[in-house]
Amino acid sequence: MDGPALSARELLILQQIEAELGNDQELEHALRTMRLPRTARLRRALAARPRIVAVALACCLILSFGLLGLAVALNAPVLLGAVVTAWVVLLATLTVTAGVRRRRRRR
Repeated sequence: MDGPALSARELLILQQIEAELGNDQELEHALRTMRLPRTARLRRALAARPRIVAVALACCLILSFGLLGLAVALNAPVLLGAVVTAWVVLLATLTVTAGVRRRRRRR
């Protein structure tokens, strides 16, 4: 602490406040379940990822949109299937990666 120490009376008041807050079940539940808005969580998650992940995701997006454009232009269902497969693989990979990272953070 930078300032002077708390007096005995102030410490007693602080302990009483902490005890009352500790017994408040509604407050405990609200604090336990409090979450950031979805956009803030997404922004924080993207900021925490290395640049290589962002580059890989951008390449996957470019490739899949290119394949989607070819599938529509050529009327080729095989290319459309390739786009769907690429998206499924990408989403599965991201899900597994997120699960692994979540487990590592809990330890």
